[in-house]
Amino acid sequence: MDTVKKNKIVLSVEGITKKFKGLVAVDNYNLQLPEGEIIGLIGPNGAGKTTVFNMLTGIFPPTEGKIMLAGSDITGFRPDHIVQRGIARTFQNIRLFSNLSVLENVVIAAQIRKKYGFISTLCSSASFTKEENELITKAEEYLEALGIAEYKEQKAKNLAYGIQRKLEIARALATNPLVLLLDEPAAGMNPQESIDLMHTIRKLKDEFNLTVILIEHDMKVVMNLCERLQVLSYGKILAEGTPEEIRNNKLVIDAYLGRSTASA
Repeated sequence: MDTVKKNKIVLSVEGITKKFKGLVAVDNYNLQLPEGEIIGLIGPNGAGKTTVFNMLTGIFPPTEGKIMLAGSDITGFRPDHIVQRGIARTFQNIRLFSNLSVLENVVIAAQIRKKYGFISTLCSSASFTKEENELITKAEEYLEALGIAEYKEQKAKNLAYGIQRKLEIARALATNPLVLLLDEPAAGMNPQESIDLMHTIRKLKDEFNLTVILIEHDMKVVMNLCERLQVLSYGKILAEGTPEEIRNNKLVIDAYLGRSTASA
């Protein structure tokens, strides 16, 4: 069964492989990602999921293969150039500027899209002031969209864990991405926070016209949020399909999901 929508392909990944001194962490990974889809990347710890994210975002250049974003080859680009092209991510381990305010964290991320240069900044020109005010306004919009605008003056380190997770997503949104990569966004959340997160991701996808790739171990989040799943095992794609197809795939049950999850 072909589960890929007939929308424009925003991200095309062709046979990317990553080797570390002979160890193959990811082997021939492929993905055709239509605009507006939410896809889940699941598998046991050490399966290669985060390595895939690291290749897509330029942290690791692929040993082999090609990555195309909106029709342009971005294989081997630096992380900052990839963000400028339209891929943003969050991290499994939260990486906020802990001593800066919530608003400052988002404004800093938004500055990757700024148009003013060094001279305008130095002279505090009218164009600099205008664009800075626009960045602040946009940052506040992202905080509002995540439901955390009330915390904008607080330091990031003083936030509850679930709010810090949402701030990471707001910061990624501030780069104005085409594709948003979420690395275990529900990690450490209680069941109600996870449910709220699912609603938030759906809302953000529609509001900001996002395409989303999600790494997540919370199977309730994955099965209820994603339209399609890929299962990695030992760096290779073990299976791909709808949540229902993956739930009933014997190879996936044996390698990862287990009987209790599959029958839930």
